[in-house]
Amino acid sequence: MADRGANAAGDYSFRFFSPEQVDQILCDGAKRGRAGSHAGIERILKHEPGLERAYLWKRIRRLKSSSRGPSYRRSVWGPDDEKILREGHEIGWAGKREAVRELLHRHPAWRPHIIWRRAARLGLARITTGRHPERYRHPWSEEDDRVLLNLAGYRKLRTIAKLVHRSERGVRYRLAVLGKSSRVHFDGYARRALAEELHWGRKTIQRLIVEGLLEVRDPRITPESLQTLRKSGRLANLQLNQEGENQASSAGSGQEPTSPQDGKDFSSRTDRAWGNLLKSTRAKEAWREVATELNVSLETAKKLIASRTLTLYDPRVTEKSFRNFCRHHGSLINLEFLDGETRDWLRNSMDLDRNAGEGHAARWKVFRKHALVVRRCTGCGRSIRGNAFFRHMNGCPSKAFAEK
Repeated sequence: MADRGANAAGDYSFRFFSPEQVDQILCDGAKRGRAGSHAGIERILKHEPGLERAYLWKRIRRLKSSSRGPSYRRSVWGPDDEKILREGHEIGWAGKREAVRELLHRHPAWRPHIIWRRAARLGLARITTGRHPERYRHPWSEEDDRVLLNLAGYRKLRTIAKLVHRSERGVRYRLAVLGKSSRVHFDGYARRALAEELHWGRKTIQRLIVEGLLEVRDPRITPESLQTLRKSGRLANLQLNQEGENQASSAGSGQEPTSPQDGKDFSSRTDRAWGNLLKSTRAKEAWREVATELNVSLETAKKLIASRTLTLYDPRVTEKSFRNFCRHHGSLINLEFLDGETRDWLRNSMDLDRNAGEGHAARWKVFRKHALVVRRCTGCGRSIRGNAFFRHMNGCPSKAFAEK
């Protein structure tokens, strides 16, 4: 018995415990979970310091697997079994499944993968003749790594996996090995980051998007926000107000009331009001369809988008639209509020024209008048521009500490 234990543990000879006692301690500890296994290993190493911890963990796994029976049993195929398998594959997919059921009924100890593997060895399984078969188990080549490094961050994981003919999990793991992230960096600018960079309010970017001065990556309305609006009960009030406005306008003009579903009349009316602002935007048709679906006017739908009651699929502002904004409506950006680096970026990269779009700038003065006033917080001493001062005062940590 001592020789068997010595061979199992290499050249080590047990001093305090026998191999059978070591196995018993490990079995008792494994029954109490991972903490019990740790306690059993520590007890053995205390009296047998020459043993390796890795050997004891390996011994625990072997003792666990031995209680489950043999991990592999050789399947013995007879002529009748192969005949059932061949006849099933000749019929088609339904015949294959019926053959598998019959063989599993004849041999309860078998598993489906054993039958499919046997079919592949007999040449019955159809070999996939794809132009680019998957190479899950092939080693990564230098060319594959070069493709990954070039596409990482610019293409989605699914697209990269198709290009290199690998699984998404394999591509993600390989990028981690190469020190790269699989996260895609989308082009464009986030609304919050752009507002902070240009010293605009939180709602300013959203108003510019609604008026068509800025375009987003995907202006469609999400179904979740539409469902939330319907459940809130606010939609019924909006529809009632819309009907009242239509009746008042029809009474004043002496015509029949029209609804947003009236096709050409609704289209022409909205085109006159918003055509100049939304002539070149993709959002025009998408928002008009939503307004028709909700039975409200396009202007009402835009107010809901401006208040973020209706959310957009991808609200990131595209770089192209922001560059056009700087060229044609540059007067809306006040360079006095910006630092030198931001000014250089707008002038050199975005082609900023400070005198462009002065007519629109006059309309926006009422929204930007508060930004001309700078106030100082009495608690922390910070100088804050515009209405952000009042939000700061409500949550200033120095003021709260002084009141205590």
